Amino acid sequence: MIDSLPQARLPRARIDRGLDVAGCHVDLAIDEAVDRSGISAAAARLAEDLVAAHSGCERRLVRVAALLPSGRPLAMVRGRGATVSVSLSHAGGLCGAAVCGTAGVGLDIVDPGEAGPALDVWFTPAELALFPDDGLLRPRLWAAKEAAFKAARLDDGFRPRAVAIERLDAAGFCWTVCGRYRRVCGRGVFTEAGTHLVAIAVAAASIRVEHQAGSD
Repeated sequence: MIDSLPQARLPRARIDRGLDVAGCHVDLAIDEAVDRSGISAAAARLAEDLVAAHSGCERRLVRVAALLPSGRPLAMVRGRGATVSVSLSHAGGLCGAAVCGTAGVGLDIVDPGEAGPALDVWFTPAELALFPDDGLLRPRLWAAKEAAFKAARLDDGFRPRAVAIERLDAAGFCWTVCGRYRRVCGRGVFTEAGTHLVAIAVAAASIRVEHQAGSD
């Protein structure tokens, strides 16, 4: 087992708890979005609540906005960048946010019914052989790749094949993301929110990669 589950199961309702993910403290909130057309904004509001609690400041002083051109969420307190990593996700009417003050954090929420064999083009044979196909293999792999990419904070375009899932079980995973200039590795855990799978990843190390002229 890579990591024990931080909680056996998260209810399909708002949660706000400290989780231990590979030794890093992660604050997580998941809720049902009342207005699905504004689900991204609802996720950002959850993140603002978490950042305010983490920073010990008034909620009105916190804003979470997208960092262009990548769209990576950035938390600001009193108009300045906060010293925390923030990640957002939403799926099937659920929205979520994760905040970590000691490492890059990535969150992904997946509806297992929408993560089937069509995704195999993004997985290597080695990844598909990491765990028995119990009906959740592909949702776990996809959620792990998404969460790992967010935790790496490379601000590159998402390329699933650039995210290598190296170890996987029902509780967690180990990963490496190869970006244009950096290679980042880390670990993550799985849990559930209602019928949805949730992956939470944290970055452990970042290695600079020398860029060669003419390389992609």
